[in-house]
Amino acid sequence: MTDRPALRLVPTWTRNAEAWTAAVREGNIPSRRAGTDAAVVEAVVGGLPPAGRVLDVGCGEGWLARALGALGVSVHGVDASAPLVEAARAEGGAGATYDVLDYEAAAADPDRLGGPYDVAVFNFSLLDDRAAAPLRAAAAVLERGGRVVVQTVHPLTAGAPYADGWREETFDGVEGDFEPMPWFFRTLGSWVRVVMAAGLRLTEVVEPTDPETGAPLSLILVAEAV
Repeated sequence: MTDRPALRLVPTWTRNAEAWTAAVREGNIPSRRAGTDAAVVEAVVGGLPPAGRVLDVGCGEGWLARALGALGVSVHGVDASAPLVEAARAEGGAGATYDVLDYEAAAADPDRLGGPYDVAVFNFSLLDDRAAAPLRAAAAVLERGGRVVVQTVHPLTAGAPYADGWREETFDGVEGDFEPMPWFFRTLGSWVRVVMAAGLRLTEVVEPTDPETGAPLSLILVAEAV
């Protein structure tokens, strides 16, 4: 269908690349400062073997790859937005490489993701209504016993209705000239079903909270291939 909101995702991220890069690098996103950045790094490195390799799917401007690289982790990042990948490459970072690759291409040929990896991470980057395919592709390039880590919006913080469906992110509260972006909201049960549909076994659910308010900041799902 040509009217699928998902078809707007890559063009929107391409147009928002400059504003997003500035917002991330200048620390202008409150939830990230409050704990989501630290939470995903902790989830990825926990149990990572020495000389572990990480696949960062939807890497954006590369902050996670740089953060992990500073800890001695080798990271390969992929993103469908060429300007974001260009920004990641320009910033550099130890142990990080990047490629432009969209999720459909990865799902059709997982070998294009490289690997094998010990962890594949999707940090607020599963925004489509068809999330099982990229999860399955990432699982296909993991070492035996490898993990998939997904950080996403906590379902209890997104407001009613509590039902799967497309919503729009307006980037309110984030400095910069952003174009609104579509994203697919999922309930907790829906996330569990997507993980299962991708052939993964859910092993851990983490719910980082704001240290000041106690409210949930995000939802982190950790899974293994079965």
